[in-house]
Amino acid sequence: MLPAPYDLIPSSALRPFSGAVGDIMFHQGGPTHGLYVVQTGRVYLERVGPDGERFIIHRAQAGTSFAEASVFSEVYHCDAVFVQAGTLIRIEKDAVLDAFADPEFARAFGRQAAQQIQAQRQMLEIVGIRRAEDRVLAGLVAGLLDGSVIEFAARLQLSHEATYRALRKLVQDGRVKNPARGIYHLRP
Repeated sequence: MLPAPYDLIPSSALRPFSGAVGDIMFHQGGPTHGLYVVQTGRVYLERVGPDGERFIIHRAQAGTSFAEASVFSEVYHCDAVFVQAGTLIRIEKDAVLDAFADPEFARAFGRQAAQQIQAQRQMLEIVGIRRAEDRVLAGLVAGLLDGSVIEFAARLQLSHEATYRALRKLVQDGRVKNPARGIYHLRP
């Protein structure tokens, strides 16, 4: 079952795909076919910089969508790479555009886009914090530690060493609890 608003799209416009770690769903500059909903696994959207370095611009996991902007573009502006094997549903571009005639779909799509913009702005604010300890604390407050500490560090644009040091300091100061390895909670 697809999350709202994509559950309003006719099943004839849905295309299932699966991938293994490292598989590329689409390439930067390739023609767009639609947007995607992750059913299982994880997909990173990455851009390649001028020196060949890769930048993660979005992390999609089960129940989330990605490449929504492709509905309004002729080419994809990044690569979509499986970082955890899984399954996706591609929703054909024309079906999404047709669905905008339904006010319920249009409002739900707009609401989802607004929430994504808010989340992205929050990430920009957090990443803009200079002190690693303060950035890690802000990331914990925002609920960004929902996987491994190494993934958390990448989201915060810190090295995992700096992130572990900041977490250790926050635990020592009594601001954070560490009940088990890799598990951190804010103290009330």
